[in-house]
Amino acid sequence: MGLLLIFNLDEAGLWIPSNEMQLFLLGLTFIATFLLPLLNALLLLKMKQITSLTMEARQERKIPYLTAAIFYFTESYFLMNTDVPVLVKALMFGATLLVVSVLLINLFWKISAHMVGIGGLCGVMLAISYRLQINLHVVLILLFLIAGLAAFSRLKLNAHNPAQVYVGFLLGVSVQLILFL
Repeated sequence: MGLLLIFNLDEAGLWIPSNEMQLFLLGLTFIATFLLPLLNALLLLKMKQITSLTMEARQERKIPYLTAAIFYFTESYFLMNTDVPVLVKALMFGATLLVVSVLLINLFWKISAHMVGIGGLCGVMLAISYRLQINLHVVLILLFLIAGLAAFSRLKLNAHNPAQVYVGFLLGVSVQLILFL
């Protein structure tokens, strides 16, 4: 979602050489941040290393978060050595920092990775809006509404307690804000 939003910020003056490059970056990000972690989780489920894809127990999340961190780091490393806009590099680097943070926090305490993710996206858009002086009010309102709905759903499903939800969101926002600002 972050890449799609960044690619549609005409005011940001991003240099993306072609639609093909955008599709390549979107495809690479989809594979590294969604498809490979999902396939890993399905493999762990088949091998009975996890009991379900929801991974309700904190202990079940260690290997999936570690492998996700490796996939994120690999894409970040690739992007750092590629001629793509700094916003794209920063977005992926921030996402990598957040996945590593979730991995480390999860060793001691369960945190809402959903809220870390949406919080990170909110933080990126807040920082871009402020730093580049772009009016992103509508995008920010929609993102905060989505964050509220995600928080509500995590609480309603009893997947997390309020502290895990709030800390997750604040972690995501703060890491990306600090990185971008």
